[in-house]
Amino acid sequence: MGINLHYDQQNYLLKNGNIADRLRLASAGNDFSEKQLEELFNEVKQLQNNDGGMPFGVQRGNPSSVKETAEILALISRYKSQWSEIIDEMVNFIVSRQKNDGGFSETLKLNPYIEDKWGDIGRAWYPVAKSITWLTGKALEALCLAEYPDEERLRRARDFLLYNQYEDGHWPDYIGREESDPVATGNILLGLKAVGINSDNKVYKDGRAALLQHLKDSVENRSTFDMADLTAVGEPTTDLEKEVIREGIELIIQSQNEDGGWAPLGSKKSDPELSSVLALVAKKVNKFV
Repeated sequence: MGINLHYDQQNYLLKNGNIADRLRLASAGNDFSEKQLEELFNEVKQLQNNDGGMPFGVQRGNPSSVKETAEILALISRYKSQWSEIIDEMVNFIVSRQKNDGGFSETLKLNPYIEDKWGDIGRAWYPVAKSITWLTGKALEALCLAEYPDEERLRRARDFLLYNQYEDGHWPDYIGREESDPVATGNILLGLKAVGINSDNKVYKDGRAALLQHLKDSVENRSTFDMADLTAVGEPTTDLEKEVIREGIELIIQSQNEDGGWAPLGSKKSDPELSSVLALVAKKVNKFV
């Protein structure tokens, strides 16, 4: 069957997206020449802070963020032979943000930036100086994709995630938070899979089942944002799982705006980050439909 989007997302993202959005576009298999890839590399290099990290919001001058660095590292890890120096610097920054409990945290310097972008709601799921589960999932996946060799550090991150799952199959955003956050689960499953956790592992199975139920609910609620986690499900194994993925893909197709982008629920204006994520998701799950 395959996925046929109604509108061209490439022109929208090349015009409106930042470097992370354009890297997702390249990862989605869109045609990028060697010259365009070199331009992307130079932009990453120019944005990169002296500590090796990428700035919060991918905006020059902001403090380095584990989130931004891990997301970009995961996208460029396949270019390790050409971009080894910049990749090694990103790895070193991410590793520097691992805490004693094995999780990863953001620096206190990011507090005003997070507050400015998302307010108190943002700080509730994205606090600074605390080990964050979904952030650890992102960091773990990126380090594994970059073939980071220190297995002890990877195991500590893995165990932080394995031993902090809640009974509903999801995770809290950070240790001590009472409620679980389904939006965190996809990031964590990708990290666990990258580090080699078997699909028969109970934690992985429970998390995957919880995520599938969340995605089913999200499709019914028309939440395009949550379709970013379709790739974390992996290959469907039952007809019910195939149906959830098919419905999620159909929501992505139907909700695309005429400009080629996608808008968050409740908004009509296309958002570049969401658009680049969904374009990449559409490419990755294409083989399952």
